[in-house]
Amino acid sequence: MSIAIGALVAAKELDREHLAFLKQMGCETVGITFWETLGETDLIALAELVNEAGLPVSALSVWGNPLANPSTAEGWKTLIRHASLFGSPFVTGFAGRVPNASVEESIPAWKDLFSDLLEEAYRCDCKGLLMENCRMGDVWKRGKWNIAINDDAWKLLFSNLDDERLGLEWEPCHQVEAFVDPLDQLRRWLPSIKHIHGKDACVDWTRLKTFGLYAKQKAITTTLPGLGDTDWKALCTVLQNSGYEGSIDLETEGSSFFDDPPSKTQALSYLRSCRS
Repeated sequence: MSIAIGALVAAKELDREHLAFLKQMGCETVGITFWETLGETDLIALAELVNEAGLPVSALSVWGNPLANPSTAEGWKTLIRHASLFGSPFVTGFAGRVPNASVEESIPAWKDLFSDLLEEAYRCDCKGLLMENCRMGDVWKRGKWNIAINDDAWKLLFSNLDDERLGLEWEPCHQVEAFVDPLDQLRRWLPSIKHIHGKDACVDWTRLKTFGLYAKQKAITTTLPGLGDTDWKALCTVLQNSGYEGSIDLETEGSSFFDDPPSKTQALSYLRSCRS
């Protein structure tokens, strides 16, 4: 089965015109995203709109800290309850964090919340809950967003809550930023990785060696696939050999996915060439 190639788009940007444009760009899936809260979004109307466009939904995501922001936690629950309207995609987001606490110190609160979310997922027959590993600047000992940030954290999370409907949402970008080999990590965690974001990063080694990691001049830049340090063809080969059935959805930074369409179209075309 071929890996589907799609895009991550903010829910507020999804209308008939933009959905038609996504299909014109060659998107085969769409990941629908929210920031911290679902707000006043009418999920029933949104589902009808997306289904009418004939674009399969790969994930419903709310980015925020569900251990500190009740609106984010409620967003998880609401998406789980409505996932069936969108074809039962994964529901995803940050694992959350007790503000300014370490990874270990946040585990009890995380386990309580995600145990409840998993119960809801089974009750609603939701496909699965996936944790994305963007650090948002967090480190092991402290932070305010997310504890699912690296291998050691994942081992701790899954040892405390081992469930077939709990997994990872992954992308090479965060691994390049952390100087982790993306392909090696992908191979280590293949059974848990169910959805992939198409985003990469590029390390300027000369700048890094000159100014260091924490200098004013950044040595690491996020990029679209095809412009960074990751071998996406090798990545797709690993996925295909493992029987991966998910999608790779292009993720961009900025106010709108639809800014600079040619660069997005080129990245989508590149990803399609890598899966062949």
